[in-house]
Amino acid sequence: MADMKLSQPKAARTINIARVLGALRTQNNLSKAEIARVLDLNKVSTGEIVDELISEGLVAETGKMESSNGRRPTCLSIVPDARYVLSVDIGSRNTTVALCNLLSEPVHFERIPTNTQVSKVEEFCVDIIKSCIRVVRLADQSKIVGAGISVGGKVSEDGRTIIRSPYLPWRDIPIADAFEQVLKIRTVARNSTYALVDAERYASFGTDLLVSDEPIIYIEWGDSVSMALVCEDRVFGGSGDFAHLKVSPTGLCSCGKIGCLEANVSAWALSGNKDEHLKEIWDKVGSHALTCIANAVDMTTQITGSEKVVISGEGATITETCLSELRKLCPGMRIERSMLGERANSMAAAEIALDKWVYLTSMLEKVAAWL
Repeated sequence: MADMKLSQPKAARTINIARVLGALRTQNNLSKAEIARVLDLNKVSTGEIVDELISEGLVAETGKMESSNGRRPTCLSIVPDARYVLSVDIGSRNTTVALCNLLSEPVHFERIPTNTQVSKVEEFCVDIIKSCIRVVRLADQSKIVGAGISVGGKVSEDGRTIIRSPYLPWRDIPIADAFEQVLKIRTVARNSTYALVDAERYASFGTDLLVSDEPIIYIEWGDSVSMALVCEDRVFGGSGDFAHLKVSPTGLCSCGKIGCLEANVSAWALSGNKDEHLKEIWDKVGSHALTCIANAVDMTTQITGSEKVVISGEGATITETCLSELRKLCPGMRIERSMLGERANSMAAAEIALDKWVYLTSMLEKVAAWL
């Protein structure tokens, strides 16, 4: 779906097409009549939009619904593999490149070391782009609608530039331009924690983890640690400062200080700098790391007043034993794991592109707020 401006004559139809796709994504197997009712659209317009989406292969009829009287309506569903997005999550140790379908599910996947030892940012981009080329070749490239890049740190508002990242030694990396020039795929970047929050909200599979009248602490826990505060559909934070809260008298951090949260609970710290994921080392996680997380949560709670924590990233794979222990260390707090699972970061990067060029969810939220 092409970029658009609300002042264009076709804007209303483009918005309604995105609304129909969004409804089918969150409430699969709807009929035309149900879509019209859910979205408050007239049946003629709904029928025209659905027919157009079927002709484009984005939506398919999947059978007849049960009906107590009269004609049985036809079920409609999104065709997941009708389109793809390229998902790139740049982590402190590894970069994950995935081809994801319209449900943000990875269908092809590759992980490479994040190489920050090169002297030029161009060389850094080349390694990642080579991985993207390998993944893209596994699919019909005409079906790829765009690429989403997630990275820790600050990203420009237009999603074109990584202004700074705590684990990249360069500033103002024109990441979108680099991707578009080589891959010929339109590209947008976003802070990784913000992207995870969006994925949780937009592709939450019916969960309501982030639906609350109170502020929610959202923790991205993986190679590094980051936090955002979700409050009334607004997101604050994600800068990486959370990772450097002093929570322990021990642990040499990459920033040069002692006792930072990241130096005590990140995957690289817990694995002894080995290339292991959190899901692979939960049995090695002792009470010290959980106490450090609890200390950070306690400090954040004192500032925000939040009583709920959602753990995402690789941390979403936390074992029930560790989760129970963490809850004991944080009495009065409701601590939940993300429903996005171990592929959370890939799905979040995919959501950046899906939101931009398919579902337009964040834009629709702004339109709704204006009305």
